[in-house]
Amino acid sequence: MSDDLSRKNELELVSIRGDLKLLSQKIDVLKHNDLYHVQKSLDRVIKLLWGVGFLILGQVIIGLRMTVWG
Repeated sequence: MSDDLSRKNELELVSIRGDLKLLSQKIDVLKHNDLYHVQKSLDRVIKLLWGVGFLILGQVIIGLRMTVWG
């Protein structure tokens, strides 16, 4: 009886260790691959926002110039 229980526990431990290794692998994929692509997309959006900001600033400056000097 004790040997059967010990064997069953050992098999469950092996299964749990396999699950942990799979989870660790998936976390590594998320960390190194998916987050890299998200960061690239965010960098692109930030550059676009800076460009839009400069365009708006230019329009404000032109408006002020037209207002002050006619």
